[in-house]
Amino acid sequence: MEEVPRAKLLKEILKNYFNEVEGILGVAICDRNGFIISSHSKEDNEEESDAIIGALSAMFDSYIDRIKSEFGATDSFFNITSTGDKKFAFSSMGPNSILSTVANQSTTDIELKVYSEHIASKIELILTGNQSVSPKIPEIIKALSKTRGGSLTDLAGEYSNKIIFCGNFAVGKTSLIRRFVENRFEKDYISTLGVQLSKKTVVLSQKTKMNLIIWDVGGQRQFDLNRVQFYNGANASFIVIDRTRPDNLNSVEKWYNDLKKAISRTIPIVIVANKSDLIDKIVINEDEIKKVAKQFGFHYILTSAATGENVNDAFLYIAYRLVEDL
Repeated sequence: MEEVPRAKLLKEILKNYFNEVEGILGVAICDRNGFIISSHSKEDNEEESDAIIGALSAMFDSYIDRIKSEFGATDSFFNITSTGDKKFAFSSMGPNSILSTVANQSTTDIELKVYSEHIASKIELILTGNQSVSPKIPEIIKALSKTRGGSLTDLAGEYSNKIIFCGNFAVGKTSLIRRFVENRFEKDYISTLGVQLSKKTVVLSQKTKMNLIIWDVGGQRQFDLNRVQFYNGANASFIVIDRTRPDNLNSVEKWYNDLKKAISRTIPIVIVANKSDLIDKIVINEDEIKKVAKQFGFHYILTSAATGENVNDAFLYIAYRLVEDL
C-alpha cells in the first residue's frame, strides 16, 4: 500500500477536525517554538482564513513563554483560554508539536479537550514516522465529547473501577494494556495464563481522578470454565479482536455471553479492533465491526498497540462513561 505523504496526511487530519466540531474557526500545528507546521481554516474566504490563522499565531506567540514555563518539561498538556467572543485551546501529546485551535464560545470545553487531544496524538504519531495513521475520527470520540465530562467541576474525589479485558488468545490484550499503562510495546509474544492485574490513574479534572484496575484475562480455551470468576464486580469491559485473523469478529458474541453469565447488570462494553497498523494484513473491515457493535449496542474503536493509535481514547471513553454513573 502506498504511503500518504506526511504533509498531506496532516492536512487531512486537520480538515476532518475542523469539519467535525461545530464552531471551530481555525486550527494549526506548531512546534515548541511557535513555527507553524500545518494549518486549516475556512476555505471559502482566503482573506478571512489568513486573518484567523494570523490571530491564532499571535495568540500562540503571546502564550509561548507561559507554555514553556508551565509545560516545557511535559510532553502532554491541555490548556484553554477565552478572549472576547473566542476560545483558544492548546494541546500537546508529545514533544514534537502543539495543536492550536480557535473556536467560537459555543464550542464546549469538553469538545475541544476530547477532539484536540485525539488529534494531537495522531499528529505526534505522524511526526515520528508512523504513516499508517488513519485521518478519520472514530465514532467513539464523538460519543466521548458528549459525555458528562463537561460538568466534572461538580464532581470531586478519587474513584476506582474494575475493567475486564477479554478476547481470544494473541489478539493483543496485554500489549494494549502495556501501551496504556507504560506507553511501550514489546514485539515478543508471551501469552497470559489466568489473569494479570494492572492499574493506572486517569486525571479527568483538577478535582477528579479515576483509578482503572485492569484485569487482563487469558483467552486460552483451557481456562473457559474458570474464567468467569474473574468477571465478578466488573464495572466495564473491552472485548478485543485481531483484525488480521479471519472470523475473529465472531468471537464477540462468545465473550459477551461469558460476561453476562457473571455480571447481571448492564455495563459499558467496547469492541477494541486491534492491529489496525498492519494494513496489508487486515481482513476484518470497519463496516463489519460497526455492524456487530450496532447489533449488541456497543461502541467500537480501531487501535494499534504497536503505534499507540487510539489506545488512550478507548480508556478515556470508559473512564468518562463510569463517571456518568457516579
